[in-house]
Amino acid sequence: MTGPQARAVLFDFGGTLYDYETLAAGDRESLLQLASLAGARCADDVVHRAYRTALRRVFRAYLEREFFLHKDMFSEAVAEMLRELGVEADPEHLERYRQSQWHFHRRDFRLRDGVPETLTELRRRGLRLGVVSNIDRDQLEHLGGLAGLDRYFDWLLSSEHAGSCKPHHRIFEQALERAGCQPAEALFVGDSLSQDIAGANRAGLRSVLLWHRSDREPPPDGERPRHVIRKIPDVLELVG
Repeated sequence: MTGPQARAVLFDFGGTLYDYETLAAGDRESLLQLASLAGARCADDVVHRAYRTALRRVFRAYLEREFFLHKDMFSEAVAEMLRELGVEADPEHLERYRQSQWHFHRRDFRLRDGVPETLTELRRRGLRLGVVSNIDRDQLEHLGGLAGLDRYFDWLLSSEHAGSCKPHHRIFEQALERAGCQPAEALFVGDSLSQDIAGANRAGLRSVLLWHRSDREPPPDGERPRHVIRKIPDVLELVG
């Protein structure tokens, strides 16, 4: 590897250290429970399709903001889904939906294969480790606790704590300050080109794209990562 010796490896959380698909079954079940509580009478696939459509629309509206709370974005998406189904969101129902999600998270959560071993080895090599996540503080504490992140990482930085969401620069500046190193001395590992890789590139970090799709390669246009890996243990080859 060319450039300064790596002193820190920073990771995105959702989609990188764990696969969203591991939580998908519980999330779908929670949505169906919410729709039923709200009085919607429709097939399961109608509920899920309405949510996907609402989330895409709301996510696009939020994406350009430098900072937002993710609970606000997801609450708006759920409320829009319910309106599409002909019912209105009730605060009590929304709280029960959230608690249902967390119940299923405790049942289903698991890290990607090789993550604990890789993090343990990175620590053995003396690298500083941090998580930089577009997630609210309570959600990071919740899922981070399930993952046992405190045993591996020197610190966890949520977008809520930073007051900034990837790809904007402030969250990366705070991450580098915590890591105690220059941008070129830090690798940033993430799965999102538009948030992780774009933000890391702009901040001068050595961007590493986790690309776990086997049906196609990363797109040739747009943001280009410095490195592409297929699985988390491949990070070990990049730090020497």
